[in-house]
Amino acid sequence: MFIQKVKSTLVVLAIAGSLLVSQASAEISSDFSDVSTTKPYASAVYELANRNIISGYEDGTFKPAASITRGQAAAIIAKLVKYDTKNVKDPGFKDVASSQWSYGAIAALANAGVINGYGDGRFGPNDSITRAQMASILVKAFGFPPYYYSSSENPFTDTQRLASHQTTINILYKMGITSGTTPTTFSPNAPISRAQAAVLITKAEKVKASIVTLKAADYGWNSIYSYSSYHDQDNIIHTVASDKFNWEEIQLVPMREGTTTLSMTGSTRDPITGVDSHDDYRKYYVHVTKEDEQLKITLEESEDILATEVLLSSSGEQVKNISLATMEGETIQQEVKLKSCDYHPLHAAPECFSIDDPGEYIATVQYASGKKARHAVAASVYKPSFYLSVHKLEEKPTFTIDLGGTADQFGEYVMPKGGEKIAIISRDKNSNRFHITGVSEGKLQIVFPNSKAAVDRFDIQVRKLGSIINVNASKQNEDY
Repeated sequence: MFIQKVKSTLVVLAIAGSLLVSQASAEISSDFSDVSTTKPYASAVYELANRNIISGYEDGTFKPAASITRGQAAAIIAKLVKYDTKNVKDPGFKDVASSQWSYGAIAALANAGVINGYGDGRFGPNDSITRAQMASILVKAFGFPPYYYSSSENPFTDTQRLASHQTTINILYKMGITSGTTPTTFSPNAPISRAQAAVLITKAEKVKASIVTLKAADYGWNSIYSYSSYHDQDNIIHTVASDKFNWEEIQLVPMREGTTTLSMTGSTRDPITGVDSHDDYRKYYVHVTKEDEQLKITLEESEDILATEVLLSSSGEQVKNISLATMEGETIQQEVKLKSCDYHPLHAAPECFSIDDPGEYIATVQYASGKKARHAVAASVYKPSFYLSVHKLEEKPTFTIDLGGTADQFGEYVMPKGGEKIAIISRDKNSNRFHITGVSEGKLQIVFPNSKAAVDRFDIQVRKLGSIINVNASKQNEDY
C-alpha cells in the first residue's frame, strides 16, 4: 500500500448519548406523582426539571399528556439557549403585551429569527404549539445543519405536502432526534404533549453538544471549496455545510461508532487579483467512539493514501475472475480479490477490487460465459483525497458502424487531412458499412458531401490509455 506518515492528532470531544436519551445517563429522583421512573420519558422530564427548565403543577403533578402553549415553549427554549430576555426589541405582535410573563422570551426568540407570528400580526402565546412548530423552533434555536430536503428520504407521509415545516422535520429525522409518532407519520398538526416536548428537547440538546464545527477561517481560508459528503442514515457521520451557498463552515454530526475519512479543500482569494486558489487542504480520520453511553469524535490529521475501489464497466454478465498486469503485460496478480462495491451500491455482487499503488495497469475480466474483456486502469495520487484518482478505459480497438441505405444515397466520403493518424477506415463494397481501427487518441468527422440521405456524416472518437485503445462512432444528420 502506498502510504504516508500520519502528521498529527486533533481530539474533539462530543457528547450525543448515541443520539438517544438514556435513562441511565442521569440519576432520576421521582418528584412528580404522575411520572413514574419506569416511563420512557421520565429521564427527560426529570433532567429538565432538575435544571429548572420546566416545572410541574402545585398539586405535585407534571401532567405529561397536557399540551404546551407557544408562550411556554418560547420560555423553555430561551432558558435552554440562554437568550437575553431583558434587553429585547419589541417584536410587534399585537397579542403579546410587554407586561405578559413570556414577553421577554417571545421577543428574544423573534429577534433571533427563531419564531414567527401568524400572518395577521398575532403570535398566539396561549395557543397550543404543534409538533411541527416545535420542530422548527428547535432546528433554528440550536442552529442545526440545513440538510437538503428530499421527499424520497422522508418516511412521513403526512409531512410531504406541509409547506412550512417539512424541511425542519426532515432535519430532526435525519439527525436521529425524532422517529415520528409511527414509522410513517409525524402528526405535524397535533399539539405536542409535555412529555413529548421534554424528550424532543433533551434529544436535541444532546445532539447539539455532539456536533463538531470546522470553520474555514480557522484554516486561513475564505471558504471551504469542497468536502467529503456524508448524509445517509447508515453513515458514521453526517457532514453538512452550515450555509447552503457560502461554505464558511461545515458541521460534523456523529451517527454511530466507527472510523471514516474526511477531506476538505479550502478556497483562498488573493486580495489584489481577486483570483481564488484551491491549493490548501486538510485530511482527517474521523473516529467516533462511545464512552459511558456518550459519543466522542476524534479527528486525526493525516496524509495517507488508501487502497482505492475500482469498478470496471460491466456487460451485465457474471464476473468470474479479474487478473491484473502492468501496461507492458507483466502479471501482477493472476486473480484479484473481488468484493462488493462500497461506493457503488447498485453493484451488490462482488465486482469491485482495490488498487493500493499509483500506476497504469491492465485488468482482464473473465466472465462466467467465457467472454473476456481488457481494461486500462490508471491510478494517480491526488493529495487532497485519501483515495487514488482512477481513470478506466475498456479495450475496443475496432468499431463497425452501418449507416443503412445504399451506397449511391451517400456517395463518397471525405476524411479530414491527417485523419489516418487517428483512425484507419475501410468500407464494405457497395454498402454503408464502415470498419474503424483506432491508431491514436483524437476525434474525426467523416463527411458525405453528396449525400441524398438523412445522414450526411458520422463522428469517430478514439481514446487511448497506455496501450489500450477504445474506438466509438456515431452517425449524425443534417439537423444535428
